[in-house]
Amino acid sequence: MTSLDELKSRLREHVQRNGLKSSTRRDLILETLTTLGPHVSADQLLRAVRERDDRVGAATVYRTLRILQDCEIVAERRFEGGASLYELVDDTHHDHLICVECKTIIEFDDEIVERAQEKVATRFGFELHYHRHELYGLCAKCLKKRGSKVGATAR
Repeated sequence: MTSLDELKSRLREHVQRNGLKSSTRRDLILETLTTLGPHVSADQLLRAVRERDDRVGAATVYRTLRILQDCEIVAERRFEGGASLYELVDDTHHDHLICVECKTIIEFDDEIVERAQEKVATRFGFELHYHRHELYGLCAKCLKKRGSKVGATAR
């Protein structure tokens, strides 16, 4: 995981390169984002930032999120049927399991899945650059509530 100092440095370089003004509020938003969970909505971020500085407005948070995306510090994720969520970009790739009932998001990395995707791309003569893999279903907790067993799959 990238340190906060490295993220701030990347943000400062982006700000200078693009002729933007430095902003302590932007730094505060980045600092706050690094303390929250892996998938955060703009509203969750705004609430957390306002706990530290109640003068920060929603527009500032949204503008800062756009800047953080532009300099590849955060990635916006739009999981089916939900609001945009933001996660810090790091050097490790991962995919997502999303519970359609409770909206839990589980990150995973699986070499078998990765190799299978590469095989499919090769089979179709496709040069794979990147992918986003999202699997939707019910988490173990929701299955238990329903009295279902993990592994029973409907297609």
